[in-house]
Amino acid sequence: MKSASGSGLSITTRTFLLVLAALVVAVGISLTLYVSRPPLRNAPVPVSQVAEYLREGPLPEWTDRGPPTGPPPGPPPGEDHRPPGDLRPRSPGIPPGRNLRIEDLPSPPMEPPHRDAAASQKVRQELSRRMGLDPSLLRVELPVDPDLPPAHDGDRILGEGSVVARLMPDGRWRTLTSAPEPFPNAFHRQVITLFTIGLALLLPLAWLFARALASPIRKFADSAHRLGHDASAPPLPSTGPREMRAAVEAFNGMQSRIQRLLQERTQMVAAIAHDLRTPLTRLAFRLEGLPAPLSGKVSADIQEMKDMISAALEFMRDRAATGTRERLDLRALIERIVDDHTDLGHDVSFAGGEPVILEGVPLALRRMLVNLVENALKYGARARLRLGTDARTAVIDLDDDGPGIPESRQQQVFEPFFRLESSRNRDTGGIGLGLATVRAIVMEHGGEVALANRSGGGLRVTVRLPLPG
Repeated sequence: MKSASGSGLSITTRTFLLVLAALVVAVGISLTLYVSRPPLRNAPVPVSQVAEYLREGPLPEWTDRGPPTGPPPGPPPGEDHRPPGDLRPRSPGIPPGRNLRIEDLPSPPMEPPHRDAAASQKVRQELSRRMGLDPSLLRVELPVDPDLPPAHDGDRILGEGSVVARLMPDGRWRTLTSAPEPFPNAFHRQVITLFTIGLALLLPLAWLFARALASPIRKFADSAHRLGHDASAPPLPSTGPREMRAAVEAFNGMQSRIQRLLQERTQMVAAIAHDLRTPLTRLAFRLEGLPAPLSGKVSADIQEMKDMISAALEFMRDRAATGTRERLDLRALIERIVDDHTDLGHDVSFAGGEPVILEGVPLALRRMLVNLVENALKYGARARLRLGTDARTAVIDLDDDGPGIPESRQQQVFEPFFRLESSRNRDTGGIGLGLATVRAIVMEHGGEVALANRSGGGLRVTVRLPLPG
């Protein structure tokens, strides 16, 4: 029974999920560190540089549309208002920020919710002085930014989130915006892409690792399952990890002991049944002088015992004769059995269908089907067979018109020497080994057999045999 913890998952799936979880956790930690790190900020822009960007003339070639195609106006000659420690060479063709935009808009920018009014007023006055413009033609909106570097050389710094605008003669506002990058920015997208590529490369390796780990265990389980249906199955090859080889060797030893015990049991029962024939024969000779009524009854009992011994010997021979498994057409086998009984004048019919190929011992399967047909003819006067498939299983249904079997005793009839005295007694023949032989052969082929009373009367025997994968 499967527990609530999901014990029904295969070892391959469990191992794969474990490796996948380890990969996700490991890469997830790295991804979290990268994403949660302080955001990458736009480079601060000196006011002197802003003044050059907002002068009259065409817009610079660089905007938020992509890389620059021409140099924007630089600072006045001789001036270099870079922050202290900024040793990057001057490159007028590259904007000083990743998200620095300059555009002409019909209206001035809106005031940000957290505006640094004092700093905005000072930058506005400084721009007015540098550009020679009336302060009313300028709008400066600076957010509160405690991380902004201090001013240097009298030139103030505009950080990320700053907006500066100038009213142009044509009525439009030339606006310079240092917009913060949204999530995901280019860096985030690069990390996510690398994470996805790494996961895509590692998942197939994790799946192959899980399959390689579970393959010996799966073969071990298949062999154990095969042993349950075929005690003469060949031993399992000793391959795989050291622990698995130890388990395989223990399993092969157990299989060998089971085969030896079964063989010894069969030989012992066969020997006992064979040796009982001699004293029974002597007993029959010695009882010939009894009076007629008594001698007849004793002779009948002795004959019944001989019949039971003969049936037991035959049953044990059937169990001991393993035979060679081969692929066969089950439909053709049933058709031959039906034809044989029809030629003898019995009422046997078969509703054939598509060919059904399975692996089995032909003689054993024939014995099983003959027993079922003869059982149906003996107790039900006629036999009607059908053959079909269901979920990789061959299904044989056999109906008769007999009295049926009580549901409480439908399992008991498969036991050796068990007979239903009320409806299927010894007067009609039989020792009680027919259905026991049927069940033994079906189980040795990995199948199952079941009985059921039909609603219209009679008994239905259903045999299910696995098809090769």
